[in-house]
Amino acid sequence: MKIIYSKEVKEQLQNIKEFIALDNKRRAIDYLKKIKEKIEILGKYPYIGKVNATMDSANIREFVILGYKVIYKINEKSITILAIYKYIDFDEEGI
Repeated sequence: MKIIYSKEVKEQLQNIKEFIALDNKRRAIDYLKKIKEKIEILGKYPYIGKVNATMDSANIREFVILGYKVIYKINEKSITILAIYKYIDFDEEGI
């Protein structure tokens, strides 16, 4: 399945990278690469995450990568990444 990153997620990933880069630019690049590698696993195993309790839909799921929660939607032929954020710092009601 194809992985689609929403505009908001692209911005969230950029913000994560910029924040980490304040301490170490190389580490920021490596960290983002690891996050994206884990997300790409969804292409083969879309149901690997648990159902998101806030959305309460079998097709909207979540899992945690390196301290960041990834919320995604399983579509017929693709997976849309809806949000990625520090696990404890985000209100999911706004998605």
